Amino acid sequence: MATTYTWNVNTMDTAPSQDGLASVVKVVHWRLMANNGTHTAETYSTVSLDAPNPDDYTAFSDLTEAQVISWVESKLDMDKIKEGLENQLEQLANPPIVVKQGPWTVPVLSANTANT
Repeated sequence: MATTYTWNVNTMDTAPSQDGLASVVKVVHWRLMANNGTHTAETYSTVSLDAPNPDDYTAFSDLTEAQVISWVESKLDMDKIKEGLENQLEQLANPPIVVKQGPWTVPVLSANTANT
């Protein structure tokens, strides 16, 4: 199955006013999740934005998630981020380290299996 990516942008740091503009987005807090049908991996970070062009300014209340995601993507190396997520998915599918109990330990029975 192909990997699907899902963005989550919930919060943004804003300047109350800047150069006559109100609620100017300065920093976007973002999360990108990758799911390959079996495992899910995610990365979280922030990205700082440049000062907006007053001639092309969108009021904060009119912003869409798609618009903000496009700003974030334009600032990031998306190939590198997706490669990192793919590596996480690979490690979940084929863990490089597996924790095991020693063969001399007695398995702990749950309450459900202790009565059978």
